[in-house]
Amino acid sequence: MPRKLIVGIAVIALLLAACGDDEEQAPATTAAPATTAAAVEEAPEEVAEEEEPEESSGAYDAVIRPAEQRWKIGYGDGLSGIPFTDSVTDNINAIAEEMGVDIVYCDNAYDQEKTVECSNLLVTQEVDGVIFANWIAGTEELIAGIFHDAGIPCVSYDGPHPGCVAFGPDNYEAGVAAGQYLAAFAQEQGWAPEDTELLLVWTPDVPVHKARADGATDGVRESFAIPDENIHDIPTEGLTDTLPNVTTWATANPDAKHVLCFGHSDQPGVDCALALEQSGYLGHAAAVGTGASTEALVDLRQRSDEESVFKATISYFPERYGTYLVPAIVDLIEGNTVPERLIPSVFPVTRDNVFDLYPG
Repeated sequence: MPRKLIVGIAVIALLLAACGDDEEQAPATTAAPATTAAAVEEAPEEVAEEEEPEESSGAYDAVIRPAEQRWKIGYGDGLSGIPFTDSVTDNINAIAEEMGVDIVYCDNAYDQEKTVECSNLLVTQEVDGVIFANWIAGTEELIAGIFHDAGIPCVSYDGPHPGCVAFGPDNYEAGVAAGQYLAAFAQEQGWAPEDTELLLVWTPDVPVHKARADGATDGVRESFAIPDENIHDIPTEGLTDTLPNVTTWATANPDAKHVLCFGHSDQPGVDCALALEQSGYLGHAAAVGTGASTEALVDLRQRSDEESVFKATISYFPERYGTYLVPAIVDLIEGNTVPERLIPSVFPVTRDNVFDLYPG
């Protein structure tokens, strides 16, 4: 019997407005992770609460089943060698083997020239469909057009592309969940909003990052009225920029009493926490990342709250992306209907639940 992963359909205009893309969006489908009871369709109001996601009527069935034939699936990895994408790649390969399809791999390497090269290579390899991640802002039409011109169906993840099925978390809502967690932490510590600074670590001109940072700001302010002047953008261009940039901010603001930090992904979140620890804010700061990547899970498993400023990661469950991506592209190749947008649930992973959600 094939395994069915039920993905509840939710046409919600508010989510579509938060995608970080100016194009007109398609109806959204909320994809609940397959095996965890802790994932929820929307960010929980109380971060400690764990709920079973409800199945919506008219759900899309992402079925892991034998494909009609051994299709050749192109896979353009967003950036190999980082924990997040390695988790995605491992799961894609496992599900592809289970469904009896072949993966033709190419690393887009978070580089425009390489992404174009990979996309053309996959077309040259005569793949039947494509799964890809392209995070170079402004190149969405270019990359999607390569596949459309070749008549190849496509599924993109963590960044919508015109004419391709878009899979990935609602970035704004992921940020909201992070902000809600930070606000709850500050309130538990008894910090006053006017005495608390909010640092937003994100990369300018990357819509996904902006959506997450905007969501984090709104999530904090839902219950913790931090003043405008206490909110600070920490712009970064690369993964190694966070530590020095946050350290520079701390040096320039020696009178800051309490600090909340949001990282657009886990490495910036962990590095922001480390910079604040080194600047003397241990016990007076909290940092959150997104993605449930290895660097976040290691900190949550191996260090206590008293030892670490890093407090939580908002998980997209990347280790299960393949359970949606591979069935979706196979369905497209075989002429089955797939919603134009699939949204996995997000959920905070903390020291209280990390061993339940990610036992290692």
